[in-house]
Amino acid sequence: MSGPVIRVEDLVKRYDGRTAVLDGVSFSVEEGEFVIVYGKSGCGKTTLLNMIGGLDRPTSGSVRIDGQDISGLSEDALSQLRLRKIGFVFQDFNLLTDLTVRENVALPLRFSKKGDGGRVDKLLREFDIYHIADELARRISGGEAQRTAIARAMVNEPRILLADEPTGNLDEDNTQNIMDMFHQARSAFGTTTVLATHDLDLAERSTSMMLLESGRAEMRPTKT
Repeated sequence: MSGPVIRVEDLVKRYDGRTAVLDGVSFSVEEGEFVIVYGKSGCGKTTLLNMIGGLDRPTSGSVRIDGQDISGLSEDALSQLRLRKIGFVFQDFNLLTDLTVRENVALPLRFSKKGDGGRVDKLLREFDIYHIADELARRISGGEAQRTAIARAMVNEPRILLADEPTGNLDEDNTQNIMDMFHQARSAFGTTTVLATHDLDLAERSTSMMLLESGRAEMRPTKT
């Protein structure tokens, strides 16, 4: 499929008529890129990811996924888009603590009605959590929980992975391990990744960085 996987044009988001959280943001992301969205707390990183993922709607402007403007889609259509093309990873993991690791990873398959096809076991091994597959999510460590969350986000084989401060609750060693997981997903599955963070050091491992400040965005290339 030709063209950017993600294209955002003149995106504006205001809440209750207040100053725009996002104010004319435009950028595009090509297939397989790893983009870091960097900015201080409250700068609009989560809002931007929610716009891309169809969890919130813009005040004006457009978001295109594989060339399709998603801004005017119905809620049902947005749900189907997310199931088919977008995986989400959150800072607080959002695992169901009374389910096992395996059950958490497999959960999106229930909604997409896809067969397993061996994907769950493959991801459990890929992200080094096969040995805890039958452990309840409430009994695993923070690093293991985040690896489980990434595997769950990947189980429907999304084209796009959106990660909102995924290392915010982790120590330095686990942060590096989780970044390895994202790069592993990119290498193994060609996943396009947009990761929001306030940790500038993570930008060193991206293909490009977006600086988000005062509702405006500036794309900068990185060395990776």
